[in-house]
Amino acid sequence: MKRLAAMAAQVLWFLLTPTVAFSYLIPLPPLVAAASGSNIAPPPPVVAAPRPGCPSMCGNVTIPYPFGIGVECAWPGLGSNNFDFTITCNHSFNPPRPYIGDFEVVNISLEAGEMRVFSPVSYTCYNSSNTTASNGVIGWTLDFIDTVFLISPTRNVFTAIGCYTWAYLNGRVDSSFFTGCITTCNSLHAAAQDGEECTGLGCCQSSIPTNLSRIHIFWANDDSYTPTNVAWEYSPCSFAFIAEKGWYNFTRSDLTRDANKTFTDRVGDTTIPMVLDWSIRDGGSCRAPPKDAGASAKSTAPACISRNSFCVNATQGPGYLCNCSKGYTGNPYITDGCTNINECSSTTNGPCGMRSTCEDTDGDYNCKCKFNRKGDGKSENGCYQYVFPPYAIAAVAITVAVILACLSIILLIRRKQRKLFNKNGGDILKEVGIKIFTEGEVDTITKSYRNRIGGGYFGDVYKGTIIDDPPVQVAVKKVVRLQQKSLRGEAPQHEQEKLWKEGFVREICFQFKVKHPNMVRLIGCCLETDVPILVFEFVGKGSLHEVLHGANKLTLSLPKRLDIAIGSAEALSHMHSHGDYKHVHGDVKSANILLDDDLNPKVSDFGSSKLLSVKNYAMEVAADGNYLDPVYHKTGHFTVKSDVYSFGVVLLELITRKKPRYGSSDANILTIDFNKSIKNHSNGREMYDAEVLSDDNAQSHRYMECLDMVGALAVRCLSVDADERPTMAEVVDELNQAKSIACGSSCSDLS
Repeated sequence: MKRLAAMAAQVLWFLLTPTVAFSYLIPLPPLVAAASGSNIAPPPPVVAAPRPGCPSMCGNVTIPYPFGIGVECAWPGLGSNNFDFTITCNHSFNPPRPYIGDFEVVNISLEAGEMRVFSPVSYTCYNSSNTTASNGVIGWTLDFIDTVFLISPTRNVFTAIGCYTWAYLNGRVDSSFFTGCITTCNSLHAAAQDGEECTGLGCCQSSIPTNLSRIHIFWANDDSYTPTNVAWEYSPCSFAFIAEKGWYNFTRSDLTRDANKTFTDRVGDTTIPMVLDWSIRDGGSCRAPPKDAGASAKSTAPACISRNSFCVNATQGPGYLCNCSKGYTGNPYITDGCTNINECSSTTNGPCGMRSTCEDTDGDYNCKCKFNRKGDGKSENGCYQYVFPPYAIAAVAITVAVILACLSIILLIRRKQRKLFNKNGGDILKEVGIKIFTEGEVDTITKSYRNRIGGGYFGDVYKGTIIDDPPVQVAVKKVVRLQQKSLRGEAPQHEQEKLWKEGFVREICFQFKVKHPNMVRLIGCCLETDVPILVFEFVGKGSLHEVLHGANKLTLSLPKRLDIAIGSAEALSHMHSHGDYKHVHGDVKSANILLDDDLNPKVSDFGSSKLLSVKNYAMEVAADGNYLDPVYHKTGHFTVKSDVYSFGVVLLELITRKKPRYGSSDANILTIDFNKSIKNHSNGREMYDAEVLSDDNAQSHRYMECLDMVGALAVRCLSVDADERPTMAEVVDELNQAKSIACGSSCSDLS
C-alpha cells in the first residue's frame, strides 16, 4: 500500500510540474531542421520523374520512386525539404542497408503510404534502488516537423517494460500532447504470464494520436527526480519504445538480466520496428475530376503522372498519395508505371465462377458465360440461367451421340472384319469350298462362348450347336496367332502377315481335304476375328488322357486299348502320306486323341501341323515337352519320325496307364522307367496295367505276349536314333498283329 501511495503522489507531482523538469535527454539529430514559425508561402507543385539509371534496390530492400538513393534519384520535395525522399545506402554492411536520416529502413509501401524503420529503445538500469548504470539512455527525441513523415497512430503503440517503471511520452511542436503508462510487480511471480497482454503487470502500453510529427520519451520516478527502483534486485532495468503493433510479446525474461544480458542486449537497442506514414506534401492536393468526365473519372494530382492512376488524400496531415486504378498495379509516380493486372492468371479461372470463362481486358476482365448459360458472370449469382433446359440439350446430345456411335461402331466393325477376313485368307478359302461362318453366327452357335470344354497351346475350345434339322453339336476353337520367325530372327511385320496367311490357308485346306474316320472333321471357320475361329465336329467322350488318368477314368480292356492305338496310328499314317505332300502333326499326345461315345479314336488339334519341306522336316512346332522328340531338341528338325516318338509315349500310357510324368511330385519319367525295366528284366511287365490282364490263364498268356509286343514296339518308337524308328504304317501293321495275338479267334467278343 505504501508503494501504491508513493506512486500516486509521483504521478500527481508530474501533472503539476513543467515537463522540462524531468527532461534528461540524449537526443537524436532531427531528420530535417525547419523553422516552425515560418510565414513563407509554399512554392508551386513540382512534377518530376526518376532519372534513368537510378538503383531501385539497396541490399535486399526495394526503393520505389518517389524515394531514391541519393538526392538526384529522389523526389525533389520543397525548399529545405528536398531530402525528404532521399535514401542513403550504407555499404559498410553486407548486404548494404538503406537509411532515412538515422533510421534504418525495413521496407516502403507505395499503396499504403507507409515506411517501416528500426527505432531506438529508451532504457535505464539500476545497480541499487537509487543508483543507475552509466550506459542507460534516459530519453530520446524523434523530430519529423515539416517533413513528409508522421508517426502512424494505427500501426504503432507506446510500450514500457519493468517492475517499477514510469514511462512518459510527449509530442507535437508545442508539447501539447502528453501521455505515459505505469507498470509494477512485487515479484517476478506477480508479473503477467508469458504472452499475456501488457496491462501494467510487468509491461504497459498506450495508444498514439494522429498528426504526431515530434515525440519525446523520458522517465520520472519521484518528486525530486531522484532515480528510484525498489524492484532493482529482480527487475533491474526499465525500457520504453514505440513499436509496430503486434511486434512485442511479453515474457518475464524481459524483466531480468539473464546471463548478464538485458532486453536490449537480446533484441538490440535500434531494432524495434516502427511504422511511419508518408505522403506527397508539395503544396498540391487532389483535384476532383471535371463534371463531364464521367462516373469512372478519378481525382488527380501533379505527382500522379502514370496513366491509370488516381489521387487519394493522406490518412493524416496534409498531402496526398497516388494509387494505381483498379485493375492496374505498379508505381503511379512514374510514367506508365501502372500496368494491367491479368486477373485471369491468379487461379484456374481467375475471379470468375465455375459456369463462366475468364477473359482478361485492359484494366479489367470479363466473365463470359459458358455454353447454354446466361447472366452476369461477375455478379454474385453468376451465369445461373440456362438458355435451353439441360434435359433438352442432354436428350438431343445423347440421341445424336448414340446414333453417331452406333454408325461408327458398325462401320469400324465391318472394316475390321473385312480386313481380318482378307488377312486370314478368306478370299482363298471361300473358293476352296470351306464353309465360312460370320462372327455373329459363331456367337449364336456358342451362345456367346458360355460353355468352355477345354483348351491348349493353340487356343480355347467351346461347345456349341448349329441349329439345323437335326441340330449338330460342334466344338468351336479360337486359334492363337503364333508369331512367325525367319531363320535370322524375327521377321518384319509385313512378312509375318504374309507368312501367317500362306501357312494358315495351307493348313486349313489340308485339314478340310484330308478326311479319315479317325481324324476330327473340320466343318468350317470364321475369319472375321483377329484370331481365326475353327468349327469341328464334336467328340463327346473326351480325350484319351481324361479316360486313362482323369477323375472319372473308364475301365478299358486290352482289345479296346489296341483299337484306340490302331485307329490313332492309322490317322497319323494317313496324314504322313496323304497326296503329294507330307504333313506332320507336331503335337501327338493322349490329350489330342479324342474318343466318341463308342470309344473310337479321333486325332485332333492340328494347330501345330506342318507341311514338310523338300528336305522332309519342319523347322518350328509347338509340342508338349513330355512327348517331344529329343532329336528335335538337338537339331531343330521335326520329321515324321518325331510324330512316331510322341506316339511311342502314348503307347506306354495305354499299356501302363501312367502319365509321362508320374509318382510323387511327378518325379518319375515313364520313358526312362520303362526302358530300365526292359534292360533289367527284358520286358516291362512290372509296369503293365494289371487291369488289362485276364483271369483266364490262356488268355492272360496271350495278353502278356501282346503287351510285350506293344512294349517292344513303343521302345523302338522311342529310339534315340530316328532312323531306327518304324514308320506309322509299320506301327499300324505291328499293332494289328498284336491285336490278333491278344484276341485269338474271339477278338470282337473281348473288345
